[in-house]
Amino acid sequence: MRLAEARLGELADSCDIQVYRYRMLPTWRLVRTDSTMFVSAFDAGWEGHESATYKVMETPHGPLFRGFRRMFDAVIDGAQRTV
Repeated sequence: MRLAEARLGELADSCDIQVYRYRMLPTWRLVRTDSTMFVSAFDAGWEGHESATYKVMETPHGPLFRGFRRMFDAVIDGAQRTV
């Protein structure tokens, strides 16, 4: 984790990037870029990097993107920013 944070920290000089550590048990891995999210799941049997990754895009009436965004924002509200 520290190595990944260090490499992402190097990107912060050239682009807008934010990295957070949170205290809850990880269930979802979310990467958000404006109106697109990439989502994968953690489980007892595998880590997030071994899971399929799904692209979730914002649509006019799409509840999935809004639900993930709401959860993502709630996690960040209680997290510590590291980059």
